[in-house]
Amino acid sequence: MKVFIFIILMFSCFSCRTDRPEEDKALAQAEKLMLSDPKKSFGLARNLLKEHSLTHENKVRSLFVLTNTSNILEKPLDVIKYGNLTLENATEDNDLIIKIKALTLLGNTYQSIQLTEKLRTNLDQAEQLLSSSAVPDSMNVIRGNIFYLKAMNYFSSMDGNIALSYFDKAIHQYLISKEPVAKINLKFAYINKGWALIDQKRFDLAKQNFASAKVDLESSPNKYPPLFVERLETTSALAEAKIYSVQNNPERSNAILFGILNDQKNIQVKKSVENDIYKLLADNFLKKNDVAKHDYYQNLYMRRASKYNQMAANLVNKLIQQEDEEYAVKKKETDLKYFLLIGIILLLFLPVILFLMKKTMKLNRKCRNLRKEVHGIIPYENQMVK
Repeated sequence: MKVFIFIILMFSCFSCRTDRPEEDKALAQAEKLMLSDPKKSFGLARNLLKEHSLTHENKVRSLFVLTNTSNILEKPLDVIKYGNLTLENATEDNDLIIKIKALTLLGNTYQSIQLTEKLRTNLDQAEQLLSSSAVPDSMNVIRGNIFYLKAMNYFSSMDGNIALSYFDKAIHQYLISKEPVAKINLKFAYINKGWALIDQKRFDLAKQNFASAKVDLESSPNKYPPLFVERLETTSALAEAKIYSVQNNPERSNAILFGILNDQKNIQVKKSVENDIYKLLADNFLKKNDVAKHDYYQNLYMRRASKYNQMAANLVNKLIQQEDEEYAVKKKETDLKYFLLIGIILLLFLPVILFLMKKTMKLNRKCRNLRKEVHGIIPYENQMVK
């Protein structure tokens, strides 16, 4: 079954004021809308980069908004593009926190497309930077995100016990964090810990984690963004159906699964889990000895799985192409810099070179003239001796 990877890595950005109030106001608005309206937030940040000559700090903040909203909108190529641009521009000492956040977002994206080596490289870099004395101890949500991603990596690698230990570390960090977004990431940590417990057939503990993941919308309807609530509701229902299935209760499991499929809400979220629903339906109908329906949903699953694998392969190919294009652009820029440097050096030293060449030519003429004079004297002396 597909592992659900949905972690909102949004943080409060550092508030700063410059002598450009309109620019600051637009950027603050983009940061504020990252969760509630990520598309608008993305557009505001992109327009800022296009239309304004930003200060260093505002440029880095704008790039991070683009990275973070791309992550929320599930656009992996954009996350990688803007995440790497954030890292390239986050060169000053006070950029350390945003650099760690960008590395974590990139790690999340590499996890989603199963590029394990890149994931581990980014997380190791983030963890190393996090140990710096310049990072305050209060950055619990960042530590939680790193532990969460490591847990997901071990979960997808079928190392269940190690995954559970990292889920516990992540949950601890989210619980003690004062960041509002920690409450959102906490819910998904509980959800995915529950999935890991299902694999170990620890159903009662899995149910406890799923219960901890539920949100009370009646008491705090505006506390959580709609996209988060929709995904949480769907993944929680699917987890419940999975438990009933492995406990040999296919009827109740199917009722939940068809409820998800027939729900007219959460269309975007439903599409992301549809294939997992078909796989579970196929398993349930096999348990009921209904071969025809098993084959029907199994074929749906296989077709969609093949399509998904092809999409994943295309995504990786596009990523390779994107990296090649970026490398070509950087190489061209580097070559141009070298040519300019050589040109400047030549211009600076050309007068010296011309002067030395002129001196060398004069010396050569003097030497030739001196040799002619010497050759002219020697025959005359020989005549005198005779």
